[in-house]
Amino acid sequence: MRPWPTTRWIINGRFLTQKTTGVQRVARELTKAIDDIIGTRTIPATFQLMCEHNADLSSLQLRNIAVEPVGHTTGYVWEQVTLPRAAGNANLLCLGNTAPLWPLARNRSVSVMIHDLSYRLYPEAYSLPYRAAHAVMLPLILKRARHIIAVSETEKASISALEDDLHNRITVAQNGGCIDRGGHAMANIKARFGNGYVLYVGSLSLRKNISGLKQVAVRLARERGQSFLFVGSNSRFFAETDLNIPEDVAHLVKFVGHIEDLDQISEIYQNARCLVFPSFYEASPLPPLEAMSCGCPVVGSDIPSMRERCGEAIGYCNPHDLNDIYRMVSAVLDDPDLTAKLVAKGYEQSQRFSWQRQAEHILAALLAD
Repeated sequence: MRPWPTTRWIINGRFLTQKTTGVQRVARELTKAIDDIIGTRTIPATFQLMCEHNADLSSLQLRNIAVEPVGHTTGYVWEQVTLPRAAGNANLLCLGNTAPLWPLARNRSVSVMIHDLSYRLYPEAYSLPYRAAHAVMLPLILKRARHIIAVSETEKASISALEDDLHNRITVAQNGGCIDRGGHAMANIKARFGNGYVLYVGSLSLRKNISGLKQVAVRLARERGQSFLFVGSNSRFFAETDLNIPEDVAHLVKFVGHIEDLDQISEIYQNARCLVFPSFYEASPLPPLEAMSCGCPVVGSDIPSMRERCGEAIGYCNPHDLNDIYRMVSAVLDDPDLTAKLVAKGYEQSQRFSWQRQAEHILAALLAD
């Protein structure tokens, strides 16, 4: 077999022109973490970030990874045509579920982070074009990628079941998730969103159990007078969800859209009574760890990947049972001792994960050959 080139790595910068949801956030944080590692030690490789000509690089502030905007195309055309032409024979690192097909088909060195398989497990939550594109891309990635990066042992098992002889090519690297506790006055968030709300942060996707959570939020408002804040938005790749709220509780249940600023998100967590995250399927979710690091207790789905990531630091509920979600949220709201216990355990659990550790695991795998 032809030896893989090991000296030059190109990071696929497609994520820089996409809306920043969980996948893009991970790609940004990992790129910055790799940049920091390169700045503190000598590694046997060079890294370069290639991106579209209209990419916003201001938030990255890279010091050690060279950045090169290439071509004048955008979107899938850029990733599938412009990027592989510009990258040539260099190693490609793709951090956002997708990769250019031509280098994979020609057995070039391409490593891909697969965040989850949600489009296969919950197809009704995604648009047909999105499902079709990934149905073509995933089999080729599984057969030809040099390395596959999974974000949990649970997800590694799911990916391994799709293709023979994957075990030695899959590296598990759990996402980071801690965020700093904001630098602005808390009064800004209280004035904007009120005080002491129950909180959800994430995409408004069917697989996230948004329809069920909306019903729980309405019940909390009617029976307890409890306000509820949904932070997040839908994507053109997701199926539409009904976000209408009954008029009698519309003043208590609010959808505030996507918020990207981490200082604001940190304050939103700190001002919440608890985060509720009853998703049907996750691989390595960010919001529970973010909330824990900000001192916010968490109620989440009792599913294997959540257990793997959150341990005993959250209150678990059955995502398919709305009464159980309501029960667990009410327990946190009513029991100060339980809240204090979850806050203490949550902060300890959140310190186990960092973008630096994730980047270390990934670099070890990429540079081992």
